[in-house]
Amino acid sequence: MTERFFPDNFPAPDEYLLELGRITALWGSLESSIDLAISKLSGFGESSNWRFHVLIAHSNFKQRVDILETLCHGLQDDHPHLKKYKQTIKLIIQVQSKRNYYLHNGVFLNEENGKVYTSNLSARGKLKTDIKEVSVKDLRTVSENIHLTLLSIHELITQVKYNPVWER
Repeated sequence: MTERFFPDNFPAPDEYLLELGRITALWGSLESSIDLAISKLSGFGESSNWRFHVLIAHSNFKQRVDILETLCHGLQDDHPHLKKYKQTIKLIIQVQSKRNYYLHNGVFLNEENGKVYTSNLSARGKLKTDIKEVSVKDLRTVSENIHLTLLSIHELITQVKYNPVWER
């Protein structure tokens, strides 16, 4: 099979594609962290328990967040460090919204003005279109917030606080 190469800056400038890739990689880590937190809090212990994987495999992201929230709420009296769970859940929901916006909508370069845009189409009751300019900083902020949310989950479960990578 012939190896194919995409040209540089396709379908958007490479610096944008790098940040979209970073968002994707961090998001995978965030999902895994939520799964591990659920495993620990639910008493499964090791996340290698096949029963745990059956439950997680049949749960969408929102359901997993709801499971985490419910476990933290139910266990907080016995484990006071879990009382901070509402802040972590709020962060998860916020970063999910931003991640979804950039990864579920088109990102394209307007070659006439050299700017990058996202396009969004929704139809809840009426058709709405939205085209917004996006910067590398916008995408990097999403990556930063996902990373901070990962640290929040880690601290919530392990009681160990780590500084963000840019402060280490």
